[in-house]
Amino acid sequence: MIVNIELEKGEDFAFIKQIIEKIKGVKSVSVEEDECYEDGTPKWFIDKIADYADRLEEKDMISEEEFFSNARKKSMRIVF
Repeated sequence: MIVNIELEKGEDFAFIKQIIEKIKGVKSVSVEEDECYEDGTPKWFIDKIADYADRLEEKDMISEEEFFSNARKKSMRIVF
């Protein structure tokens, strides 16, 4: 038996896929090829990331120096 499921919210796919794969006798769970990239990443996910990146402004970002400074501070808190 082949079953097609149409989801309104594509982000639910990963959860639904996990549930379906646990059902005894399920051979495969797949998405139409045009909805995912070769590595299995849903296109809607990449689109959301691209939209977010387009909305970022300079004030939303930190420099490389700030990033590593914060990382060093955090790692020192964990060690001590």
